[in-house]
Amino acid sequence: MRPIIDLHMHTSASDGTQKPAELLKVIQEKNIELFSITDHDSISSIDEMIILADQANISFIPGVEVSAMYHGQEFHLLTYGIRTDDPELGKILSINQQIRETHNRKVIEYVSKFTPEVSVSDYDAYVRNPSRGGWKSENYLSEKKVTHSLNDFFDIVGKMDEQLIFPQLEELLPKLSSLGYPVVLAHPPAYNRRQLLNFKTLDELRDLGISGIECYSPYFRFESDTIYYRNYCKRNNMFITCGSDHHGDFIPARVLGIPRINRDQISFDRLLELAK
Repeated sequence: MRPIIDLHMHTSASDGTQKPAELLKVIQEKNIELFSITDHDSISSIDEMIILADQANISFIPGVEVSAMYHGQEFHLLTYGIRTDDPELGKILSINQQIRETHNRKVIEYVSKFTPEVSVSDYDAYVRNPSRGGWKSENYLSEKKVTHSLNDFFDIVGKMDEQLIFPQLEELLPKLSSLGYPVVLAHPPAYNRRQLLNFKTLDELRDLGISGIECYSPYFRFESDTIYYRNYCKRNNMFITCGSDHHGDFIPARVLGIPRINRDQISFDRLLELAK
């Protein structure tokens, strides 16, 4: 069986369920030869995985998935080859983490208005188990039996008058690029109501600093869409990447190593230069 590539996955440092050692075991079982951890606005698992991947002799690209707003919608920027001691990257991630934490608390404030067993003080004292996956407010409401699924949680968020708003992509993307990091647009079918992003939009993202597109992802429903983005990357000399968006047991449908992509289908040699 040919080795495969997976450049988009999450650990318990964000909303995945696996610690680095647990994740690496599955990576080895799946015969993955090049991978990246891209936790949401967190790099807490990176240093440990650098050591573990080196011991296992598997190529590892340190990464992070940075959240940004673009035309009123949340976009995700897969940022590769990152340095965990980079103070400027640390500032960007710290701001996003604070935005997430503030919104988490506002969710609880909203629910506490009509649910007696939920209170902000109780939530503040609550310590989540990272191996559950997800995030603090989602975990808390689940344990309180207020929600029974992710859809329940997002239904509540949808009824709130508090949108989760990150810094603007037009500001963040040039900053990430100026730090020397390749930035790849994650799962393009997740935006624009699953419609193809037009060339005008792609050109704008390219000019702002996007250096690649995740052309293979479980989000894609049609091969023609993959071909559309892959051809755009080829015409513009951009990275072609792939990723499962694996979250462990938190989102079981996203299986590590799926889609099965090998080195011939992505920008393997260019990406390998970023590996530790």
